[in-house]
Amino acid sequence: MFDLKNVSYFYEGKVKALDDVTLHIDRGQSVAIVGANGCGKTTLLRLLNGLIFPSSGTYTFDGDLVTRETPANTKFAKTFHRRVGFVFQNADAQLFCGSVEDEIAFGPRQLNIDESEIRRRVDDCLELLDIVHLRQRAPYALSGGEKRRVAFACVLALNPDALVADEPLASLDAAGKKLVVDLFKALHGAGKTIVFASHSEELIAEVADLRFSVEASAQ
Repeated sequence: MFDLKNVSYFYEGKVKALDDVTLHIDRGQSVAIVGANGCGKTTLLRLLNGLIFPSSGTYTFDGDLVTRETPANTKFAKTFHRRVGFVFQNADAQLFCGSVEDEIAFGPRQLNIDESEIRRRVDDCLELLDIVHLRQRAPYALSGGEKRRVAFACVLALNPDALVADEPLASLDAAGKKLVVDLFKALHGAGKTIVFASHSEELIAEVADLRFSVEASAQ
């Protein structure tokens, strides 16, 4: 599904964040991206999600080349971002609607999904993340852990083939962490591809088929 060959990435054309990374992730695989803070984990996840593009090397998704020109191909870009869902480390980076309900519905509405199906997906995701009681709340007024759950709900409402998550347990209490661990296990069991960066040995041990270290990538 994800195939990186000799990928390097430079911020502002000169600060190396990734150095000659080669990584192959099969459909249905669960991969933990590990390494020290500042080693390039977030950069790698952003690249997998098509938010940035290789400075050198190649990235293909399901056989299609992903480059700086990809966003210009509206049909491919729209399909790509439906199939690959990204949960940011900072939930505030992806929450902007007036209510949790509208936040979860936003993505499906951009895909012109039937409104009755959108309502079903919203209800299902509210139940799945145990945030039904937050339906009418404004996302900006929520706690960090609540925002985290809403961010997951927003991504899962699109029913992506792959879930990419940066530090998925950040800001969560013990109950929230268990919910996410169980969620990842269920998604993995259902055949979803999962790629996540985490320092949590519990999450990695419970969910990951493979660890990929980027400790030596950044300079």
